[in-house]
Amino acid sequence: MGFFHKHNNNIALAFERVMEYGKTETEKEFVDSLNLITNEVAKSDDYTTNEKLKIYELLTIIANCSPSERSRYAKRLIRVLR
Repeated sequence: MGFFHKHNNNIALAFERVMEYGKTETEKEFVDSLNLITNEVAKSDDYTTNEKLKIYELLTIIANCSPSERSRYAKRLIRVLR
């Protein structure tokens, strides 16, 4: 992984859709959708171990925080995913 490595944007786009749909979903449906993102990151070879750990950390925070706080962490996660 070089300094200017670009990741596959498919996971970032999928996460953005999860966040958009999460506004109208129940908490369980939202967490289930986040788990799909977690699985995609785990299968991806585009991310280093450190990047994956940061992604998992942010996904956990998003799953456990209030809906009003999610957008702040989502912005940080999208930066890591791209």
